[in-house]
Amino acid sequence: AQTPSYPTDEELQKLMPDFQRQVEYWNQYEEPESQREARAFAENWSGEPTVALFLGSWAAIEETMDIYPSKTEGQVCIISAFSTPNPEVELSLGKVLNQRIYTDAGQVIIQEGNYLGIAGKHENQTSIYVYRLMALAQVPRDLSLSNGHGSDRVIEQFHAAGCIK
Repeated sequence: AQTPSYPTDEELQKLMPDFQRQVEYWNQYEEPESQREARAFAENWSGEPTVALFLGSWAAIEETMDIYPSKTEGQVCIISAFSTPNPEVELSLGKVLNQRIYTDAGQVIIQEGNYLGIAGKHENQTSIYVYRLMALAQVPRDLSLSNGHGSDRVIEQFHAAGCIK
């Protein structure tokens, strides 16, 4: 398997103004009470404070990302669901290092308040995409998994990887 190519620290710094603009846009649609509840739940869910920052259900325009703790220290489990014309569900694993998640798909996930920035490289171009905290993560999320292509496989992978619901 090929080692993923992550955006460098310098590339991440260059993406920050775009990340900040996206966060400011989404801030106008916030639901502070539900986000406070989700944050409190995440902090109680994982004994690892560095992991707790990332736990929960996060949403972008056509995607959701549910991040769960793992039995492996410093690792998180990420279920991504895409509500495109052909819904897909996939599982990836991430290592939490220096307050960032480095996924096995070559993405770097940064967290600021109730937002995640998903930075990635595609054909030597870096980009960042914002997700906002929606709620607690619940596994398996029947709605997101029932319609998605590959959902049975993802549930099996989730359990095999030592992910915690």
